[in-house]
Amino acid sequence: MVPSRIYPNLLHQPLHQKSLAIARQLLGDDIALDFDMLINKAPHTNTPTPWHQDCAYWISMPDTRATSCWVALDEATKENGCMWYVPKSHLEPTRLHEPSAKGGALQCQANEEEAIAMEIKPGSCVFHHGGTLHYSRGNSTDKQRRAFITNFRPDEMIRYEREQGYNHTGERKVRDDRAKK
Repeated sequence: MVPSRIYPNLLHQPLHQKSLAIARQLLGDDIALDFDMLINKAPHTNTPTPWHQDCAYWISMPDTRATSCWVALDEATKENGCMWYVPKSHLEPTRLHEPSAKGGALQCQANEEEAIAMEIKPGSCVFHHGGTLHYSRGNSTDKQRRAFITNFRPDEMIRYEREQGYNHTGERKVRDDRAKK
C-alpha cells in the first residue's frame, strides 16, 4: 500500500517532512519522496522477510542515490521482526537475487552473523541506503509489529522511473543484471 496516494495530506505531516529533511542532509538537496508504505507483521506470523537489497527491485538508473526511512510504529524486537542490517554492504556490488519460494519477494544469500539487529522503540527510525543488505525475522509474539517507510531518491530519477512505467504500486520489475530469472 502507498498511503500518501490514498491520503495525500500525509505528505504535509511531520513524518514525511522530517524524513525528507534528513534524506536531503544525507544525499543532497535534489532528493524527493519516491514512495511510502506501511508494513505489518501480524502476531505469530513466523515468516521472515528474506535478505535483500532494495536496489535489486529497481530499474537501472544513472543516479543510484536512494535511502529509506523505516519508522517503528510498535516496538521492534528480534522476537517480532526488527530490521537486521549488514554494515557497509551498500559499498559492495549488489548481490545476486532470486525470487523467493513464497510471496514473490526477492532474496539473496546472507546471515545474521554478518548483521546487526536494530531493536527500536515506537517513533524511532533507521535510515538505510538502497544498497544496504537487510532482512527481518518473522513475528513470534502476541503483538503487531508495524512500520511506516518513506523512500527517497533524486527528483530527476523519480521522473525517469515514471517515464519507464515504474511507480511502486505492487508490480515488481527485476533488473536482469541483479537477479536470476
